[in-house]
Amino acid sequence: MDRAKALLALTLILAAAWLLVARLRSSRARGSRRSGEARLLRVCHGDAEQAERLIRGETTRSPGISRAEAAARAVERYRRDNG
Repeated sequence: MDRAKALLALTLILAAAWLLVARLRSSRARGSRRSGEARLLRVCHGDAEQAERLIRGETTRSPGISRAEAAARAVERYRRDNG
């Protein structure tokens, strides 16, 4: 009986750890998506309208891309064009 309780406790601890790791990975992925737009905003010296225009330009060039991808491409294009 004690062995069964110990096994159950271990199983619950492992399940909780797995859920915690999954949640952390998910929040990191969301954070990296946001950081692309934050990076673009820094490149644009805080000009949110310019950043939005650059994102819109990238989505016009490649309609199927995500907003995060558009922001990353906009940063690359801005740096390439402006040194």
